[in-house]
Amino acid sequence: MTTPDLKAMSRGRVIVVLDPLCEALSKERPLALLLIGSFAAACIFCLCLFDIPFLLGTSPFWNNPRGILPHSWADISTALSGYLYFQRDTWQWPLFHVDKLGAGTNIIFTDSIPWVALAGRLVFRATGVAVNLYGLWIAFCFTASAMTLTALVATLGQRNIAAAAMAAMTGLCMPALLARWGHMSLMAQFEIPLALIFYLRNQRGGNAWRLFLQGGALVWLALWTHAYLFVMAGAIVLATVAQATGNRALRGATAAMVLAGLGALTVGIMALSGYLQSGGALRAEGLGVFSMNLLSPFLPQRSGLFAALRNAMADGTGGQYEGFSYLGAGILMLLLMTLPWQLGKLRARLRRHPWMGLLFLGFTLFALSNIVFLGPVRLIDIPLPEKVVQFAAMFRSSGRFFWPVMYGIAALAIAAPIAFYGPRGALLLCLAMPLQWMDSAPLRQALAASARLPEKPHIDLTAWEAAIERHNSVRVLPQYACLGAPTAWDHEVAVQLQLLAARAGRPINTVYTARSAANCQADRHINGEPQPGARQLSVFLDKFSGFAHMQTLADTTDQCRTGPGIVICSDIPREAIALAALARTDRK
Repeated sequence: MTTPDLKAMSRGRVIVVLDPLCEALSKERPLALLLIGSFAAACIFCLCLFDIPFLLGTSPFWNNPRGILPHSWADISTALSGYLYFQRDTWQWPLFHVDKLGAGTNIIFTDSIPWVALAGRLVFRATGVAVNLYGLWIAFCFTASAMTLTALVATLGQRNIAAAAMAAMTGLCMPALLARWGHMSLMAQFEIPLALIFYLRNQRGGNAWRLFLQGGALVWLALWTHAYLFVMAGAIVLATVAQATGNRALRGATAAMVLAGLGALTVGIMALSGYLQSGGALRAEGLGVFSMNLLSPFLPQRSGLFAALRNAMADGTGGQYEGFSYLGAGILMLLLMTLPWQLGKLRARLRRHPWMGLLFLGFTLFALSNIVFLGPVRLIDIPLPEKVVQFAAMFRSSGRFFWPVMYGIAALAIAAPIAFYGPRGALLLCLAMPLQWMDSAPLRQALAASARLPEKPHIDLTAWEAAIERHNSVRVLPQYACLGAPTAWDHEVAVQLQLLAARAGRPINTVYTARSAANCQADRHINGEPQPGARQLSVFLDKFSGFAHMQTLADTTDQCRTGPGIVICSDIPREAIALAALARTDRK
């Protein structure tokens, strides 16, 4: 038998083995079965990534938490502190206002995730036990990410094991999700595939009540998670109503009623929540800095497959980590292998979905901002009118707005192989899964290490929490918002004290919030000397205008003592002496 005959026989045997496997992997299955598989895979993933005490909110990580994002040492701590104050507070108006944090703060602005905070309060009211639910929240976000992306791919027509497995893998290992560890509210990216499912199921539907109820639930879900997710989900809901009207499934008058109802619901929820309670300006600096780099979706970054790019990130401004949107090697391979089919379908998709096409284009342009970078190279810099800048700066981290496009691309890439190649496309999906897994390994490893090995704090947390419990209130000067750029050790100390005061249930004057406002001028005129009987613990950081006076006072009275960069005062005998002796000297 000749060599070509042997090769043909071998090829035939491979086909005989693979074809039944491909048929089984590409055969349509019940959606419930696929979702159960995604749920099981996500549970195993979370148990491998996190230890049980982390998930139960009891591990040492939660004493001085930080993720892998810049500034996450403040983000997680302030979210947790807002949650702890709200958990034990009374019901009031607006719903999420707490009195003991700062001069009175709405925990929406501490990114405490209102849904989680409400659950925590209900558990506390029912049991009397203060529980930390954020570990379970993180696990829920990963599980929901796997399941919603599986459901999105199924809604696109691929209800089979191969597509569902790749969708679940992508939902768990989407680099942009893993890289958000440190900003717990924005781990809820599952709300984006959920919104896209809503669009696909309703863009030709004429049931106004269904549109209102499902759209309202989606808006409410996002509104009590994070403002950025609310804008993304809300825009998709509006595009759905517009597309249903364009498809003549809804009459214009009916669409107007649905929109009016959604608008009224949104305003009502905002009023109930206290969204307009922020004392600071809605705009923030950084528009054009916290944007998306043109290379971000496609250039391997934080990659486990390319050693040279293990720590790389496409960033031309120093803030484009906010626009990190790398799709992963598995998704990129699927896009490349189905590119002719995708391009062939593009015109028809845009014709059928003009409103979603326009929305995706708008999201992409806003993510890139008016200053566009290709790697380190500035390609475009378009000056904008000041009023436009003021409006756009309400969402200064514009790079995040590519996420709906990113999840849409990922879902289309997963849905394409079997539609293009037939059952043998399942082999491509099986190959893409390990690629996506290996490519995201550095981010997973960094996340797991962060959750298992907490950073050493600047102060003895156990001793300080016990001391705070012996006082009626805590005062930190300057307040966090008056400390300047958040890069020095004193910012971390202020946030650590904020969290400790929250654990002890004691009022504190300082708070780290989004869009914060503080009367820094008034702080400079505070005398600082302890008031007998007040039982107030005061911490003066070295940026306090009266710091020299407080150091002098510490030399003449037992009520105050000097530590490395701080002066501690208390009208309780010997408290200041003990705490100053415990202060660390390795300040950064």
